[in-house]
Amino acid sequence: MPQDENKESPLHWFPAPGGVLEIYANMATLQWSLDDVRVRLAQIINSPETPDPGADLIPIAQEKVAVSVSWRGAKIMRDNLARAIEAYEKVNGEIVVDIKLPGSLP
Repeated sequence: MPQDENKESPLHWFPAPGGVLEIYANMATLQWSLDDVRVRLAQIINSPETPDPGADLIPIAQEKVAVSVSWRGAKIMRDNLARAIEAYEKVNGEIVVDIKLPGSLP
C-alpha cells in the first residue's frame, strides 16, 4: 500500500514487467472475513433485456475485478482515500453522493 506521499517511504515501487491492468468501476461491494476485506468492483451497464436508455432502463453491474487486502491494508487505504477526497473537495467543491441515477432502487 502506498503511504502518505508527504512521508518518505522505505518501500520502492517497481513497475510490473507486463504493465498494470487498468480497470474502470463505478460500483463496489464489500465482503470480509476475520483476515481480510474483499472489494468487488463493477461497472454499471445496460441490461441486455433493456439496452436503450430511458424510463424502462434496468442497469446491471458487470463485475470487473475483485481485490482482497488485509484489514491493516484496508485501514491504510481508507486513510489515504480520505486525504485524497479532502484535497479534491478543497479544490473542486463537495462531491455529491445523494443523487438518484436512472434505474436506481428507491
